[in-house]
Amino acid sequence: MISRKVLYAILIIMAIVLAIQVTDKPEEVTVTTEDIVDSIEQSKQDLKLKQELIAQLEREDVWMKQISCLARNVYYEARGESLEGQKAVALVTLNRVENSMFPDTICGVVNERKTVKGRTKCQFSWRCESHTNPRKAVRQSHESYQAALTAILEYETLTTTLVTKDTLFFHAKHVRPFWRKVKQRLTRIDNHIFYDQKPGDRRR
Repeated sequence: MISRKVLYAILIIMAIVLAIQVTDKPEEVTVTTEDIVDSIEQSKQDLKLKQELIAQLEREDVWMKQISCLARNVYYEARGESLEGQKAVALVTLNRVENSMFPDTICGVVNERKTVKGRTKCQFSWRCESHTNPRKAVRQSHESYQAALTAILEYETLTTTLVTKDTLFFHAKHVRPFWRKVKQRLTRIDNHIFYDQKPGDRRR
């Protein structure tokens, strides 16, 4: 028994054959060299446009990932604080990106970790805490994205007055990290104390 798909295919072929038989002789089409050149040029333009579009989408995708990393860091380091407090944390993260002692991308800075004597240490402690769910957390906090985007805007336009570009470190006021004694204390914003690198001092 012929399947329905095969039957449909046969009917389509028969229709095409009948159409060819009853159709008058087609008009001759003259293709000039100029037509061919125009067609090639149009194809080149279409290809270039497609390549540019793909490149733009890739750049936007990469940039959105960087913003997401910044928003996660803001959430876990400063959630519940004022917009100024959250922006300050974001600005320190951006300062590190521009500093040669740290990775040169936001995600690189946020995710940076090292292993010392078999023990993993993270630049931002929440990255070493297995119970955190950064993607879910940020989706639940529009404030984190607002702080991240505002910080980027102020950073790029040099309009921020919260922290200087030399501000590279901070910690919550309720902790006493060992490295604070070898840093230059700058200011306190909400729940965090911010520091600069002293001349000749190594990063923590």
